[in-house]
Amino acid sequence: MDNFMVVYQNLPEKVNAFTMYHAGDDFYTIILNSRVSYDCAKRAFKHELKHIQNNDFIKFKNVGRIEELTHV
Repeated sequence: MDNFMVVYQNLPEKVNAFTMYHAGDDFYTIILNSRVSYDCAKRAFKHELKHIQNNDFIKFKNVGRIEELTHV
């Protein structure tokens, strides 16, 4: 999978990471919080990759339900 990039930004404390999907380019940007530890960022990165691999960005489901399923 080579259709993503990772950037670090200062995010609010409670946000470890999030991903933006660019449908026109079929490209993802994973934003990791630069304020969290390396281990936390690594876990967050893996979590965001799961969302990409599960095609969560094209599903028409409740975000809370998608999070529940991703954490299984």
